[in-house]
Amino acid sequence: MRYRSALFTLSIITLPITSDASDPLQLNPESPWYALDSEPGWQFELGLGVEIEPTYAGSDSSESAAGVSARALFRTQSGHRIYFGLGEIGTIYSISENTQFQGFIEYEEGRDRGDDPILDTLDSVESTIEGQFTLARRFGDSSIFATLQPDLTGDANKGLVWFVGASHDWLMDNDKWRFGTRLDISGADSEYMQTEFGITSDESLRSGFRTFQPNSGLKSLTLGLSTEYYLSNRMSILGSMEVESYLGDAADSPLILDLGSKTGIEANLLFRWRL
Repeated sequence: MRYRSALFTLSIITLPITSDASDPLQLNPESPWYALDSEPGWQFELGLGVEIEPTYAGSDSSESAAGVSARALFRTQSGHRIYFGLGEIGTIYSISENTQFQGFIEYEEGRDRGDDPILDTLDSVESTIEGQFTLARRFGDSSIFATLQPDLTGDANKGLVWFVGASHDWLMDNDKWRFGTRLDISGADSEYMQTEFGITSDESLRSGFRTFQPNSGLKSLTLGLSTEYYLSNRMSILGSMEVESYLGDAADSPLILDLGSKTGIEANLLFRWRL
């Protein structure tokens, strides 16, 4: 659902993680059940990493960049979690053992003309603050979820995106390996579609692209895969990949049909260290 450029991350947590080691959803850092049964109090994470992603939505070229990450997570006695990271703040409210609500706001970097030669003659997209609000329900090691992602400030004219999907995590080899899969379908309103995939008449004159005004509707189908190998109870190596296939008016955009790709791939490799 989001990213930036490439992230190989070293994470340092200054309090031990004591969540159920046999529960793959509580071990998955992207899951709303992450650290649900950890000790109440603070956990701190620091990171240095690398990730690869398309230069813009629908691009057939990719970019990578090094970055630093940091997160502080507080778990209450009742299992609710609050976390603060670089450019984001969020909470996970435990409605019940099997139902979680996650909400966060984050800084979303804009799209500059210099990001890719194709964008030279197109309007830039301003950076903004986005929200992401997810309701998730688990059934054993599987879960289903629904997410709304609004542009909270309106600076980027990114409107509203929605996601509906399912995931499954499992452990193997005496819990030394964790594997995860996720499949979701997303859609967006016309404001988001125009900002990301549309071509205005002025942009058409400058770029030579045909004018294109997409409607609201389906945006993409995304398959996510992840695997994590636990070197010890404090260290692990995490790798993940997302394959996003554009649908509907998004797939018909000149940015994708003429010079881009209907399928985008994002991948990262992560070394995690827990103290």
